[in-house]
Amino acid sequence: MGLCLAGVGLLSQSAPAHAADPAPWKLDGSTSIDVDALQLESFIVGDTKQTFGALRFMGGLALTSTADQFGAFSGLAISDDGKHLLAISDTGEWFSADIARSNDKLSGLSNTRMAPVRGNDGSILNKGHKWNADAEGLNWSDGRALISFERQMGKLRAVDLGTKGFFAPARILPESKLLNTIRGNRGIESIAVPPKNSSLAGSLIAIGERVLNGGNHTGWVLKGSQINRFFIRRRDDFDITAAEFLPNGDLLLLERRFSLIRGSAVRLRRIAAVDISAVKSKPGMILDGLDLMTADLSHQIDNMEGMAVRTGPDGMPVILLISDDNFNFFQRTLLLEFALRPEEFGVKPQPRPTPNQLQNPAEQP
Repeated sequence: MGLCLAGVGLLSQSAPAHAADPAPWKLDGSTSIDVDALQLESFIVGDTKQTFGALRFMGGLALTSTADQFGAFSGLAISDDGKHLLAISDTGEWFSADIARSNDKLSGLSNTRMAPVRGNDGSILNKGHKWNADAEGLNWSDGRALISFERQMGKLRAVDLGTKGFFAPARILPESKLLNTIRGNRGIESIAVPPKNSSLAGSLIAIGERVLNGGNHTGWVLKGSQINRFFIRRRDDFDITAAEFLPNGDLLLLERRFSLIRGSAVRLRRIAAVDISAVKSKPGMILDGLDLMTADLSHQIDNMEGMAVRTGPDGMPVILLISDDNFNFFQRTLLLEFALRPEEFGVKPQPRPTPNQLQNPAEQP
């Protein structure tokens, strides 16, 4: 969870539904809702600073709606052209919207729609209880949405939104069986798909929020019935909430920390492609990487959980983040956009040296 900050900007009402450039997912089975968007003109209230670590702030929105199901968004995807977003909540609801920008900054949303996530048999997955549909990670790949769940036995699922829309069932992937022994609400938080030019192409990457081994986060490379574990060094009490690959094969991590003493913070960390790819031949590697940005409550943040990456017109990665307000009145649903600065994109993240690069952890899977 996180605390909220006052927003700045102008109130932007949802525009009537339209789709001059249709989203890559079909909208069948969704319902229109009203969403208001308060534009965040700066990442620090009253400060014109635009550069934060390796990132440039490209704008943000504070979103509100009277729709009961709106909120608690934990996973995020974006179309290649940056004009459409897809989010999923940890109460089992889809959210789709068209994105408006003004002077290259987020300015509002239109065509805002929601729909329930459906199970294997087509019935609504959330039967009145969050733990029936505790979706956490979301990835859009080849016309389908991939979802990771924390507590379900079917922890990895695919939804054919590209052809069937929101009527499509969330079908359990075979790779899910390899992770079903993980229990509790600190389970599979993130799912990522390596790019086609990666040595890990054809695999799925899953990472636990706080599935710790030797104090490190646990991740899995999954391909069919094959599974390789790797570890990510846990630093400063941050937990991993989302993961996405950059076009060059680097792995980007979104992390958050909440402490009554230290307060809330978010961090973006980048692991070099050569390091994450090495997991294929060296299971058990401990990875770390380079911190791109750390922000606390002096910035416009909340409980940031979802992340999506696209390539901007200049070829630089653009990162979109969304927060989970937990349906709390004192938290906000924030949408934040950053670009990786060109001078940083070519920098290879240096792995931190470790006494032992290989482990043979006892616990399974």
